[in-house]
Formats: sequence, structure tokens, C-alpha cells
Amino acid sequence: MKKPSKISLLVSVTVIFFVIFYYSLKANNKNNPNIMLNKPLPAIELTSLVNTNLKQELPLINRDKYYLINIWSSWCVPCREEHSILMKLKDKIKIYGINYKDKKTNATAFLNKLGNPFYFTGSDKDGSISIEIGAYGIPETYVVNSQGLIIFKHVGPLNKKIYLRISEIIK
Repeated sequence: MKKPSKISLLVSVTVIFFVIFYYSLKANNKNNPNIMLNKPLPAIELTSLVNTNLKQELPLINRDKYYLINIWSSWCVPCREEHSILMKLKDKIKIYGINYKDKKTNATAFLNKLGNPFYFTGSDKDGSISIEIGAYGIPETYVVNSQGLIIFKHVGPLNKKIYLRISEIIK
């Protein structure tokens, strides 16, 4: 094979590789935080953090105009940072907490110390419930409408800007 042919072949193979790589990145939605937006919240059953006999099924259809789901843990520093925002939101909207991979004693101590913003707190000891609804980190917050659709999702700690956005959505 002549030298120019080898170079042409190498360039062609390289271009083909990058084209395939580029399109495969665009096609991968598995880790896209917005993948669940405007889709129904999957049916889940939460077992109460404090009383294992109490259960809460979500989504709630035609009960409340909106409700919020917050995934948190006592060992999560950003969860501690956002807690004051959740305490402000609790008077505006029902908040269902999902306690992610945490010890019950640590979680209840966290809530006793900082206050409990949650209408209901479910335990997700192995993380499977959080994964089911599309979470891949904590904290994560979802606003769900009366039809059970996830209309807003925020990955990371809530802040004043997100608080205002959620307040605007739930007006």
C-alpha cells in the first residue's frame, strides 16, 4: 500500500470513529436529569421512616394541585444547606420526603434538630425507589401536578432562585 493510501485510510477511520462517538453521546439519555420531565411519576410505595406500618403510595392523582418530592439524607451536606428552603416551602405545598440510604436514628435526629418540613417521610434504604423515579444523586426535588406528571425537577440543593421558581409554579 502506498503512503498516501495509508494516510487516507487512517483519516477515514478516525473521522468515522468521531462521528459514531458524537452520535452515541447525543443518543444517551440515561443520565439526563430532564428525562422524566412531563412524564408520569412511576408508581411507588413509601414506607414511613418512623412507623413501618404506615405506607404512602405515589403518585397522588386529583388530590392536590401540586406536591413536592424531596430526596435527602442526614449525611448529605447539600441537604442540610437546602433544609431552610424546605421549611419555607412546607406552608405552601405538601412535601413528601424520601430518605435515601440513611440510618433511621440519624435521619430522625436530623429532622428533630432542624425541623421537619415533610408531610410524609418515606425510607429508601437501598436507593431503589429514588432510582425508580429517575434520581441519580441527592438532594433532588420534583414538583408533581394533580395528574401525576413531573413538571419540574431540580438536581442539587434548593436555593433562593429555585425557591422562587417553585413558588411561581405552584401559584
